[in-house]
Amino acid sequence: MRTLALLFTSLFLASSLPAGEVPRPVTELTLRRLQQPPLKLSTFRGKIIALAFIHTTCSHCQQLTVLLNKIQPEYASKNVQVVAAAYEEGVDQNYPMYLKVIGPKFPTGIVAEADVKKFVKWNQKVDGGLMVPYMLFIDAKGVIRGDFNGKDGFYVEMEKNIRAQLDKMTQPAPAPAKKK
Repeated sequence: MRTLALLFTSLFLASSLPAGEVPRPVTELTLRRLQQPPLKLSTFRGKIIALAFIHTTCSHCQQLTVLLNKIQPEYASKNVQVVAAAYEEGVDQNYPMYLKVIGPKFPTGIVAEADVKKFVKWNQKVDGGLMVPYMLFIDAKGVIRGDFNGKDGFYVEMEKNIRAQLDKMTQPAPAPAKKK
């Protein structure tokens, strides 16, 4: 019985861990935008980036966008930039309506699914289907510190968990210990 309890606890913890190995350096990602020049993620180097990969027609992703609209101005003074990248079949047709109805108040764009999988280091054979929303938290030096896919429990308490990640990343670094 004790072994069974340990097994279930281990499975639960493993399922709630970030999908990708962290920390890891971020690579370049370019978002295609409508009637605007492409946007490179490196534009925000020096800022903490909350990057959301979404489907424009996904209700959870739409809820995430509404939440991020609220969070972005609250954390802007702490050097945080929210960015969303949409990908799905039919995204070119869906994206304009998403912009009009949901109205993200932060930079957004479109990326190809293959580019998303490469960027997050998703292995379809090992990891299965890529679920959304999917968020990465990138520090000001360009290192991914949080990696949360749509399969883990991160989105059950979306606002609480996003704020916890951002609060952890915006805390000042502890002062170095004094040498004696």
